[in-house]
Amino acid sequence: MIGKPLRKWAEKNVTNPIGALLAKTGITPNQFTMLSIPVVLAAAYFIYIRDWPMALVLVVVSIIWDNFDGAIARATNRVTKFGSYLDYMIDKVVELTIYTAFALAGYPAESIIAASLNMLNSVAKPAVAIRIPMGNEDWPAIGERSERMLLLMIGMAAAIFYPQIAGYETISVAIWLVALLCLIGTAQRMLFARKLIAGYEKTHKKQMIRT
Repeated sequence: MIGKPLRKWAEKNVTNPIGALLAKTGITPNQFTMLSIPVVLAAAYFIYIRDWPMALVLVVVSIIWDNFDGAIARATNRVTKFGSYLDYMIDKVVELTIYTAFALAGYPAESIIAASLNMLNSVAKPAVAIRIPMGNEDWPAIGERSERMLLLMIGMAAAIFYPQIAGYETISVAIWLVALLCLIGTAQRMLFARKLIAGYEKTHKKQMIRT
């Protein structure tokens, strides 16, 4: 919900200019996308050993990294459907790797629940797309990837100075907040999906009866 204005500003003022420079190296958008995997694996290691400063830096790098493959594609006129698909899948690999690292670091319950709700949040939109025709517009709901990652990054930054908050581990609190965000976002998406499907059925009722 809050990610769209920020993405537009960042794309115009940051990612597109840097993407144009990166394109001059000759690297392809898909190659750049795949390079985010070793970055997040390094981040996962530091999460596992609870080195929050290094983990935070590498998570930030992995998140920033994700924004430049599209900019490279635009700069080189290589925007493709598969590139968009690959970017989406690698995004999920990055998030799953981070949650797995948190689980192995001693936060299994909250990490599994947050990852599961994240999955529900992510599939709520494509689940509608396979039932009714729809575009790729942003939905009016919280829990976007940028918001989820921001919460985790704030949690890691806070944990450097305040390992506990009100008797609870700061990282645990941050992951639970991500889970709550995903839960609310999923509910919002389901309600919006119901509205879209109802509108489509009302508009195409006669056609649906014939088919």
